[in-house]
Parts: sequence; structure tokens; C-alpha cells
Amino acid sequence: MNILLMFAIFIVLLLIGVPISFSIGISSLVMMLAEGIPVTMLITKMFGGLDSFTILAIPFYILTGAIMNSGNLTGRLVRFADSLVGHIKGGLAHVNVLASMFFAGISGSSTADSASIGAMLIPAMEEEGYDIRFTAAITAASSSIGPIIPPSIMFILYSSLTGVSVAGMFFGGILPGIILGGCQMVYAYVAYDRVFTHKRDERGNIERKRFSMAEVWRSFKKAVLVLVVPLIIMVGIMTGKFTATEAGVVAAAYSMVMSLFVFKTLRVREIGRVLLDAAKSCGMVLFLLATATTFGNMLTLMNFPKLVLGALTSLTSNSRILFLIMILFYFIMGFFMDGTPILVMFAPAFHSIAVSLGFDPIWFGVTMVIAVLVGGITPPVGVLLFVNAKIAKISFDQIVNAIWPFVAIMMLVVLLCWLFPPLVTFLPGVLL
Repeated sequence: MNILLMFAIFIVLLLIGVPISFSIGISSLVMMLAEGIPVTMLITKMFGGLDSFTILAIPFYILTGAIMNSGNLTGRLVRFADSLVGHIKGGLAHVNVLASMFFAGISGSSTADSASIGAMLIPAMEEEGYDIRFTAAITAASSSIGPIIPPSIMFILYSSLTGVSVAGMFFGGILPGIILGGCQMVYAYVAYDRVFTHKRDERGNIERKRFSMAEVWRSFKKAVLVLVVPLIIMVGIMTGKFTATEAGVVAAAYSMVMSLFVFKTLRVREIGRVLLDAAKSCGMVLFLLATATTFGNMLTLMNFPKLVLGALTSLTSNSRILFLIMILFYFIMGFFMDGTPILVMFAPAFHSIAVSLGFDPIWFGVTMVIAVLVGGITPPVGVLLFVNAKIAKISFDQIVNAIWPFVAIMMLVVLLCWLFPPLVTFLPGVLL
């Protein structure tokens, strides 16, 4: 009964417009009072949710993304992506997806990806003749690759909550991330004639520029020092030279040095602003994490995992179907909440259920994180939809009308991970 009351309070607070961090914290506080737990435990639990060496990685990856944006290093990635796939039918749409995949290997944040890639490519795609609704939608969808291809802030968060190997999660996300990007590019190719409105030659063919090998090589040389960031991170983790947290420090320091002294696209006097921007983003994420951790602890205290497991097993004894039901739960929750609070509130409980059912923790974790990320591009609270609608200067309804094919693609990737565990477990098994 108390569990239902806690969820009811949380939902009511959300409906009346209370920010989600405070909604989570207040509902947790009310339940503590109802259970006779000292109020001081709220602060203790909030601090405990952040007192983790693994969580320390999050600020550094956020800082890396902020440096990349301010130092205009993203432009080098976009130009290199353009030289590789810009001539293919689908042109800048493919560039959009590939650039997001490159950027994902550096920042690990979908919001940072959206803001950086969107600000550069949405105006360019509109000018070239792409339907602005499609342009905003594919930018939002490609940004969702950010937390899947390592390094991933969401994987770090999940690992800190459940104890699953961060390195295992990182390597487990590589193939699903590549498959997701590939599927988005296939859709862009198929939909091109419908979403592209002008710039055709006298024969009616769509104009596309093909870069020479010399031009591809030049763009690669300009981007290679940026592309080496994910390589340093993954090789360092794979060889045991540093942890995921230490990799975040290395990535931030490397990006700062590149921006200040090599490319000279960031000035010393701008460092304060970059640090402030990163601190603001980090503060929002960590406060949400602190309150949501308390909520999750209260669910555990009230035996939520056992209740859920009992309810699920009463429906079916097939463990794979139980997994699918949990995926659907995360997908539905994504319509109403951002991915971070969903993970913090429910990941520990669902992880314990997965362990009891004998699931591979990396397979389960990666699949569930991708399922949660679908919420970032679904209305009514899809953060990436709001970000890209604002950049494209269109209404929320317009981007929603164009996003559904990409939602279907992302759910397809989730189902592929569910059906074929080696898509997730193969690389961790080989490389770790």
C-alpha cells in the first residue's frame, strides 16, 4: 500500500508542475515519515547515492562534451563524416548520423550530441532542401546513439547502481550502437526522395558531391586527433591502464589540450565559461541522481523487487518473456519520465530480478539502458525532441509527427538485443 502511495504522490507532484528531482525527493521524504525513518536519513541516502568513484566519471565526460562544443572540435568530425558518406543518396542525413556516432565516442551524452550536431547540421540540411521536420527528427534520433556507443554516461550510471562491470557495459554497447546508426541511415536512404525538396540536376537526379580520396585524407588528418579520444579510452580500459573514471579525466584533459594548444579554437579566458556550463549540467544530473537514489532505496526497503518478481512470475514462467515485460515497462515509463530517474529508481530492483532469473548482467543491462533511451525521443517529455525542435525553430507537434519511424527503429534494435544476446555479449567476451 505504501508503495502505491509513494508513486501516487510522485505522479501528482509531476502533474502539478513540480520539477522531477523535487517530486522524487518529496515523495521519498513522505514515505520515510510514514515508515518512521528519521528524516536525516534522506540526506544520508542522497549523499550515499553520489559517494562513488564510478559516479565521479560523469562530471568529466560532461566536461569533455562542453570542451568539444566550445572548442568547435565537432566541426572536424562533421567534415570527416561528410567526406565519407556525403555523396550517398541521403547525403547530409547520413552525415548527421555518422557524426553523432563519432561524437558518441567522446562525450557519452545524447543532449550534448544534440546541441552540438544539431546546431551545425540542422541549418545546413534545411538550406540544402531537407524537410525541416525530418531534419530535426533524425538529429534527435541520431543523438540517442550517444549513450550507447562508449563512453556512455548512462552505462556508468547503471554500473554504479548495480555493480555490473563498466568496461563490460561499454564494450557491450558498441555493436547495438553501430546497428542503430546503420538502421537510421538505411531509413534516411529510403525516405530521401520524400523529405528532399530541391537541388536536382537537369536530368532530375539529386545532386551529390563525391569527395576525392585526397579530400577524404585531408579531412581525416584534421579529425584524427579528435577521433583518437574514444580509442584512448577504450584501449586504456581494455588493457587495464585506467578505469572508466580515470578515462573520463584523460578525455577531458586531452580535449582541453587539443582545443587550447593544438587547434587553438578555445581561448584561456573562455575556460571559466566552459567550466560553468559543465558545472550547471553536472549539477542537474547529480541532484537528480541523489534524489532518485533515495527513491530506489525506499522501493528496496518496501520489498518492491520481490513484489514485482512475484507479479511477473504469476503471469508466465518463461524468463525471456519476463525480460520482454520489463523492457515494455521501461518503454512505457519513458513516455512520462527522463531516462536517468527511471534507471536510478528501478535499475537496482530489476537487476536483482535479472540475476535471480539467471540473465547475463551485461546483456540485461545494455538492453534495458537502450530501452530507457527510447524515452528521449518519445512525447510528451522526450528531452531530445524539445532540444531539436528549438534548434530547428519548429513546434513540438511537428517534430513528433516525424519521429515515429525512428522510435520504431530504436525498438527494433532493443528487440534484436533481446532476441540475440551475442550482439551485446560478444565483444565483452572477446576483449575483456
